[in-house]
Amino acid sequence: MTKIILVSLLLIFMAYLGNRWINSYGVIPKPTKEVSLLEGVEVRVFGGKGEKWRVYGSRARLEDNKIFMEDILLQSEETTLTAKSGSVDMDTGEGYLEKNVVLRTKEGVFKTDRAELRLKEGLAYGDGKAVFEDGHNVVEGVGWRVEFKPTKVIINQAKVKLQ
Repeated sequence: MTKIILVSLLLIFMAYLGNRWINSYGVIPKPTKEVSLLEGVEVRVFGGKGEKWRVYGSRARLEDNKIFMEDILLQSEETTLTAKSGSVDMDTGEGYLEKNVVLRTKEGVFKTDRAELRLKEGLAYGDGKAVFEDGHNVVEGVGWRVEFKPTKVIINQAKVKLQ
């Protein structure tokens, strides 16, 4: 009987020591993405057609090779593009702009809510509603494409309002 009690106490003590040993190892945290926060940002993007862009933003967050920006201004020789927020992949030059996207050229002003970008190809496009104003005329449509060099605006399902 004494042997059974001693063996039981030995097993309980060994279990206690084993539990302490296992708990001494902490949980290994998973690696997190490296994120950088920036204010007053300027990024330069060089296009395949020789188009050079300067991208300005009030705030930016850099994750891997993508930059997410607020209060964006993209400027080239002939074109100015503004938006509330967006993202550009610094390697590929692809990204998007959203919320009050406005393209200003010498020909007129183009407005939409979201634009997909391919800056190296000098291209922006989207499936949403688009409005182009050139002073006296207004063109509205759904689905559009803008080529930046030379500047060409293509609006699908276009309706022209003459003023």
